[in-house]
Amino acid sequence: MWWTQCLRRAPGPWACGLLVLGALLGSACSPGTAPAPRDPGTPAVGSAPSEVPGCRRTLVGVAHPDDDVFFVDPEVRRTIRAGCPVDTVYLTAGDAGKKDRGAAVAYADQREFGVRAAYAEMAEADNRWKRADVNAGSRRVRSYLLDDRARVSDVRLTFLDLHDGLPQGEQENSLLRLFRGDRRSIAAFRGGGSYTEDQLLATVTALVRLSRAERILTLDHDNASFAFSLAGGVDHSDHGIGARYVRRVGYALGVPVTAYLAYTMSPLKANLDAAQVAEKDETVRWYIANRECHGTDHCTMPTPYRGPLAEDWDRWTHRQYQQVHREPRPGEVLGDIGRTTFSSGRAPERCLHSGAGTRDVGAVGIRACDGSPAQQWDTGPGDTIRPRLAPGSCLTALPSAVGLQRCGPGRPDQRWTREPWPSSTWKRTAWRISGNGGRCLFQDDRKFAPRWNDRSHQDPELTLADCGTRPRPELYWRWGG
Repeated sequence: MWWTQCLRRAPGPWACGLLVLGALLGSACSPGTAPAPRDPGTPAVGSAPSEVPGCRRTLVGVAHPDDDVFFVDPEVRRTIRAGCPVDTVYLTAGDAGKKDRGAAVAYADQREFGVRAAYAEMAEADNRWKRADVNAGSRRVRSYLLDDRARVSDVRLTFLDLHDGLPQGEQENSLLRLFRGDRRSIAAFRGGGSYTEDQLLATVTALVRLSRAERILTLDHDNASFAFSLAGGVDHSDHGIGARYVRRVGYALGVPVTAYLAYTMSPLKANLDAAQVAEKDETVRWYIANRECHGTDHCTMPTPYRGPLAEDWDRWTHRQYQQVHREPRPGEVLGDIGRTTFSSGRAPERCLHSGAGTRDVGAVGIRACDGSPAQQWDTGPGDTIRPRLAPGSCLTALPSAVGLQRCGPGRPDQRWTREPWPSSTWKRTAWRISGNGGRCLFQDDRKFAPRWNDRSHQDPELTLADCGTRPRPELYWRWGG
């Protein structure tokens, strides 16, 4: 790749020789130059102008080094080629939970060197990187800048180096255990102390702000079945939980978040055209070549891997799918927290569901959207919310949840206010639904089925929670007119 680029750029063969020597001395298999901090609020070194038409500064937030290569590309390539600054943040080291420490470090290193080569390929640049660590709040985070000065590019890769949680989140320091509250904090794989949930969110928030991102790309935050399979109903726990954290940061900052399917796109129809497949295939082959060369210490002048791809890698090379929620239908109150499981299928949408009985009382919950009258709601007198199935009953705030009770004039526990989505940078039609005492309808997504093919725990739990001061996905709903 870079040899042909040299021939295109250099004034003569002697210049190519100098560039080859420089590449040997400063290739992706070297540790890089001395760390240099990135100043908050300023563009990365060598930044491309953000005024490029259609160009938006982009942060890619994924769990493992290579998730972006397999699941978010070709969107990453398109963004880089358009001249847009791209910052990619990897939450875990991708050590695959290997028991032997040396083997785990080596495996994580191989994936890291592989993604550097992949990004250099996407940028049509030499695989040369400069160490440029960043101060993200109270944390100093390891980071690298693409450093081909003959190319105008602004590409940064940043590594939080948490533990790979394994597909089902069984690793002791997994993101899933932190998310569920099984652990108050999780230790980092490469040192750097530990992270509570608040500390992790603060660090990712600081990285998004430093990048000045105008959009965030991440993985599917709706899948709730965790394992490894090409059958299509499951995903890696790190993919789903990492995406939930990244999305939460996007909501708080008002930065639009786009999610992409990971393992669950394997059985779907191949949807990339021949040109996109060829480019993605080349990126994957540079990733493999540099990953393997680092593992064998033969990194002098790697060439793209030309052997057959593994079955899963070959499938992913032919696909890219966004996770998209449909628009609410008339009367539907659609939650921002979607849910897909191995048993429930691919449709992520979840709706406010009435369980009204013969006496106009009953439970209220969240269920898969089915278009039934039990999922159609109207506003009524006195700021009430009433199911069309039983218009004489009202949504009622209970001590820790909500239910349906017979409507009563002036009851404060049946009065609700719709508070519109506040961000002016991420425009959307959504509301918080707040009741008496500053509590909001809350979609609790922290309970997962104990097994990936379990038919329980398919839906978030509906509760009441403090509305807080910042937007959170669990608090927002879209209401069909």
